[in-house]
This record gives sequence, structure tokens and C-alpha cells, in this order.
Amino acid sequence: MIWFAAGANWPEARSADRLECTTLSVGHGCAVVLELPGGQTLLYDAGQLGMPSRGARTIAGFLWLRGITRIDAVIVSHADVDHYNALPELLQRFPIGAVYVSPVMFREKSAALDALKTAIEDAGTELRLLSAGDELDAGSDCRLRVLHPPATGVLGSDNANSLVLAVEYAGRRLLLPGDLDSPGLDRLLSQDPLDCDVVLAPHHGSLRSNPPSFAAWSSPEWVLISGPRHDRQPGVYEAYAAAGARALRTAESGAIFVSIDKGGVAVDTWR
Repeated sequence: MIWFAAGANWPEARSADRLECTTLSVGHGCAVVLELPGGQTLLYDAGQLGMPSRGARTIAGFLWLRGITRIDAVIVSHADVDHYNALPELLQRFPIGAVYVSPVMFREKSAALDALKTAIEDAGTELRLLSAGDELDAGSDCRLRVLHPPATGVLGSDNANSLVLAVEYAGRRLLLPGDLDSPGLDRLLSQDPLDCDVVLAPHHGSLRSNPPSFAAWSSPEWVLISGPRHDRQPGVYEAYAAAGARALRTAESGAIFVSIDKGGVAVDTWR
């Protein structure tokens, strides 16, 4: 069963038999909070274009509202600043168990990446690598599987090497693909199709991430687009609708909350 309610009350406290995923509204950026049935809190990406402190305040405010004072892991999908520039400030505000990146995350040099590495070191937080085939221990019958990139990376931009995470619980599946585009996207789509209930649209819903092929491969019920209102590209919503999916954009809906338990998938929004 999949149901949707817009503008309802704020979600109830986490439960030991429910997985909760909140895609925060951070403009052109990405910040996804995963509250796992085993009690762990994970953050997939933490950034936005513009002032890093704005993204950090949005993320921290949500975590505090939920009564979360520790982040067990942060997974940074790739080396674009709108996916990680809030992390240095979050490292000052929260104890963070580990930061996970792909093996090619720091392949290119930049002042922002240097600042990120320094912030991780100064916080005493462990930096770990993830690549295709790895799994994170989530307990409580919840699986976190890395689908991309391979340990050697792929030729192309940092987007093509985005860390793709499949989150599975109670027979349901979420997919978080960062800014994945070709040739990394082609590699993913060459694998066996992966039936998903909810996907985060690659690259903020960009046409460069081939929405028709991605939707056909993942067959989602819901597509979540983390991006600003002015960046809505013609044809994206239509491509996902043609595959039978309903799309929500954070710029229009606010934060998008997904709850998964044995009863199914529930989707809600808050502004």
C-alpha cells in the first residue's frame, strides 16, 4: 500500500519497526536524513549552492526537532559542493560516527575539498571509502547497498562517479543516486532492473540523467526532486509520469517525508 498526505502534522517519533527518510528543502542541493529501524541516523549528502551555513542550519534544525543529537554516518555522494558544503559546520555541531565517500571523491583538488578533509580530521571523525558491492550494517532487517561506483571509478565527471545507495526494508526499496549521469548512469542501467518504490531523481531532476531510461530501469512509484523552483526542466515530470510515477519537488512541496513499514510506504510533505 502506498499513500500520500500533503501538509499533515509533523511525523510521529521514530519506531523500531519503521524506516523514515526525509528529503530536506535546501534549494539547489541535497540533504536526505535516514532514520533506520535499528535507531541509527544517517545523512546522505549535506549541502546547497550558496552559503554553507544556510544548509547546515536547515539540517541541524530538522535533526534537533526530531530529537537527534548524534549522526551515525554521513554519506557524501560526490565532490560537488552543493552536496557537502554544510558538512564542516555539522561536524562542529554534532558527533558524527563516520564520513563515507567514494574512492574517487578527493581525486580532484579544490579549496572546498581541502576544507572538508580538514574539518573531518579536526573533528576526529573517521573517513571511510565505499564502492559498488559494499554494504553498511543497518541491523533490524534493513539493508544499505552501494551500487556505484566501482572501486576504480569510471571515466568522466564527478557526477558520473556519484555514490548510489539502495536502502531496503520490509520488502520496499529507496534509491539515492546523487548527481549520477553518463557514463556512470549507463553502467548502472546496464545492470538488471531494480524495482524501487521511491527514488531520488538523479542530478536534481536534470534531463542529463535520462529520466525515461532511469524510470524504466527503476520503475518507481514516487520520484523526489531536490532542487529549486526555477530549475524545473521541461519533460522531466512527463517522463516519470509516463513510467507510472508521481513526482514531488522540494521547492514546491517543502521537505518530503517517506515512511516504510510492513504496511507499506507513506509519503508526506511539510513546508
